[in-house]
Amino acid sequence: MAGLSVELHPFRLALRAPLATGGVTIRFRAGFLVALSADGITGWGEASPLPGWSQTSLLDTETALRRAADDLARGGEAVLGNLLIEMHHTPHARAGLAGAWADLRARRDGQSLARHLLADNGRPVASEVAVNALIAALEPSKVERAAHDAVASGFKAIKLKVAAVDPEVDVARVRAARDGLGSEAELRLDANGAWSEATALDVLSQVHDCRIAYCEEPVAGVEAIAAIGRRSPVPVAVDESIRSEADAVRALDAGVRTLIVKPQALGGPDTALSIAARAHRAGAAVTVTSFLDSAVGLAHALHVAAALYGADTAASQRRAHGLATAGLLAADVADAPPVVDGTMAVPAASGLGLSLET
Repeated sequence: MAGLSVELHPFRLALRAPLATGGVTIRFRAGFLVALSADGITGWGEASPLPGWSQTSLLDTETALRRAADDLARGGEAVLGNLLIEMHHTPHARAGLAGAWADLRARRDGQSLARHLLADNGRPVASEVAVNALIAALEPSKVERAAHDAVASGFKAIKLKVAAVDPEVDVARVRAARDGLGSEAELRLDANGAWSEATALDVLSQVHDCRIAYCEEPVAGVEAIAAIGRRSPVPVAVDESIRSEADAVRALDAGVRTLIVKPQALGGPDTALSIAARAHRAGAAVTVTSFLDSAVGLAHALHVAAALYGADTAASQRRAHGLATAGLLAADVADAPPVVDGTMAVPAASGLGLSLET
């Protein structure tokens, strides 16, 4: 392969409506698309830290990417491996470069990214991935309607954002969600670490009869979440408290049995799959989610989810992933794979399967 060249394409995408979550109100997503090219083939990645969430800024991310571009211009593919190791302190920048590299290699080999990520293990790739609906409405009546509509649209699981209102209102919202879902659909909660220990235990104790699959980040911090999990009647999951593979290991060692994995936030598809493999060896489950990504980051997450469970995995062993987020954006960098009857088809074309023009 000839020398590698990197181009950065900045983007800023407005949300259709502000999204309040974990004490932060998100109105737009900004970041960079990373285009990595060689031999006339271009792979794409995304690097988009989220203010209020990410430990590195957009400027940090840009600086790391431009430094990597300079190093690749001088050293080519021979220096790429060391570059990716050195970029672990800037996970979004690493995700952009690692994702673009994976997409480039998949395109070069004429494989889908999911097939490429599975490498040579011979497992068939899933052709579609179940996804959960996301509900953030604050009024219980609106929550119930949204849950009912989600089931009518084919979703088998929903995630309800909690902890943005008084605890007693959240209890009513959770009950409304279960009423709207009926008895079969899966209900997940996400507090984004905004509850205190006392509030988390109080709310989860009151709603455990609503058959909650798990609550993401009831409090902040791996150890604190694990401690809640040992006392709560509702299972818990870690999300933003794991910012690295080492954090994921700590969570597993502490007894947490559901990990939420965001490829774009954790350093790219290779890191995400490594974390997932550790979780599965520990008997834990993994839900892959987007990071309110553009279509590029979302497609990366979709291919990672498809690589987790091959087409030969029984439907009862597959889970819905948090990828139905493209509709939150007023505009996008490309057409994201649509959600149909609660599932997203995995593009069979080479690489990400997206058509990008810059």
